[in-house]
Amino acid sequence: MNNAPRYEIIRVNGEAGARNFRMGPNSTALLLDNTASIVWYAQTDGTGYLTVAPFDITPHQVPKPVDMNDLSARVTKLEEIIANVQQSNLGATKQTKKQRQQSVAVDSNLDQSASNSTI
Repeated sequence: MNNAPRYEIIRVNGEAGARNFRMGPNSTALLLDNTASIVWYAQTDGTGYLTVAPFDITPHQVPKPVDMNDLSARVTKLEEIIANVQQSNLGATKQTKKQRQQSVAVDSNLDQSASNSTI
């Protein structure tokens, strides 16, 4: 005879199955849902009142190791992009100042012509 304990996965069908699962007071269980990739955390309090909470389950994926060369290349690319944006902003600022000076000159010319025409 084999006296080793037997372990099983508790399976339920959806939330209704999890809510209808019976447990004694002060108990906890994980219930695998047959209808979705969900595991239900079921627990009862001292009076036997059951609460269930769903948790999504997905297969574990081992993260890829960090490639330092790839990171270095990405940082270099970002630095180039930032430098280009700063250069274009600097050029736009200079152009805007020049445009403002031209606009002031045009406005003063218009003011002079308007005052000359009213005389």
